[in-house]
Amino acid sequence: MSAGRRMSLRITITLVLSIVCLAGLQGGLVVVSLTEEQEMPNQPGLTPHTPRKIEWLALTVNAQLQHERHAEDLYEVFVVQAGHETLEILIRDHLGRSSRQRSTTKLASMKSKIKTTRELVMATAKRYGWENWVRIREPVEVSPR
Repeated sequence: MSAGRRMSLRITITLVLSIVCLAGLQGGLVVVSLTEEQEMPNQPGLTPHTPRKIEWLALTVNAQLQHERHAEDLYEVFVVQAGHETLEILIRDHLGRSSRQRSTTKLASMKSKIKTTRELVMATAKRYGWENWVRIREPVEVSPR
């Protein structure tokens, strides 16, 4: 039996004994059946994984960005990990809609999206207590097509 399974079995037994004691105190009768957990066949999608803080920050920010998207948005915004402390803002132009817009409107919209995304990243980092080390890299050239 592996160490992980032994620990799981210990926790299960401890939990069951606690429940039995509580039930006994209330004058009830409890029948307990202990079964050993079945081992899962090799399933890579079920392998435990703990993301790094920067990965988690990118994931949560991207989820928020997708939740806040609107059909009329000229740009789609994503953040990606660009280093161990850095997220980079990426912008995808929706060509069909934005090609009809004037350049100044497109540039203002893009700058607004970048500012909003930067604020979202920092607000999310602050919620986790990570605001002191998170860096944000913005697109080098902000110009409409």
